[in-house]
Amino acid sequence: MSKSFQKAMLITSIAYMAIGLLLIIWPDPARQIIIYAIGAAALLYGGYRIVDFFLRKEHLDGVQIGVALGIACVLLGLFLIFKANVVVALLAAIIGVALIVDSILRLQIALNLRHAGVKNWLVLLVTALVTLGFGILLLFNPFTAIKVATILAGVGLLVDGGFTLWSILQTERSTPKRTFTVK
Repeated sequence: MSKSFQKAMLITSIAYMAIGLLLIIWPDPARQIIIYAIGAAALLYGGYRIVDFFLRKEHLDGVQIGVALGIACVLLGLFLIFKANVVVALLAAIIGVALIVDSILRLQIALNLRHAGVKNWLVLLVTALVTLGFGILLLFNPFTAIKVATILAGVGLLVDGGFTLWSILQTERSTPKRTFTVK
């Protein structure tokens, strides 16, 4: 493993661990900041596309969508910044419906497997019921479910960053030190 790759992996693992801790300790503000950051990025990109369209004369040569894309990005950015709670609730409801539909389909598959005599049908049934419960929670109580999901994402990032850091340290320790003698 090259030194530059190790350095990049070290920085990434520390960033993952820091973001993970933020998501665990302060899930609501961290989620809001992420939505605001995406909104700000869309707003800046949209502004850039609009200004770029008017500064360049390429739009005179044919059909260009720079202004339309710019306006759409500016509107999306403003929506994300000023309606962040609506975005969270809407996303939670959409994901909740998708989970409910998927869980019901997997529930049917589990029951079909049971009737067919397949041994591990119960595992599929249990996972279908758990995700069905989470889908219902997302649909009817989105903010609690999103908070739990944010914390779980933080735990995932923290664990992933920790494992990456550990593997870098293990690789560094197990790699034999090479010395070169110039004759």
